[in-house]
Amino acid sequence: MADVWRKALPSDDLERGKLAKAFVAGQAVLLARLEDGTVAASSPLCPHERADLSQGSVYMGAVDCPLHHYLYDLRTGQNRYPRNVFPADLAEKLGDLPLYRVKEEEGWIWVAVDEHEA
Repeated sequence: MADVWRKALPSDDLERGKLAKAFVAGQAVLLARLEDGTVAASSPLCPHERADLSQGSVYMGAVDCPLHHYLYDLRTGQNRYPRNVFPADLAEKLGDLPLYRVKEEEGWIWVAVDEHEA
């Protein structure tokens, strides 16, 4: 399956350290501009209890879930907290945050979506 690049949001609409929810091919996507200016795209729902991550915040390259402050790395999707704090058997129950490929070109943030969803 091939991915199709779709415009998600004008680049100027996403400031450093901020989050935005966009709809790409009818699918909700969380966009984030990390502190270093890098753009990331992920599922907008926390893997823990499906909280809306667009209501959270960017913290050290991760999204901080507004419900329980779980941290998901926006470059890898891996849980940073509580995975690194809880006992291993509890932490393994936490899934990774699904990520999308993302790029910036021509003043836009683009997200790659499955061609069947596009």
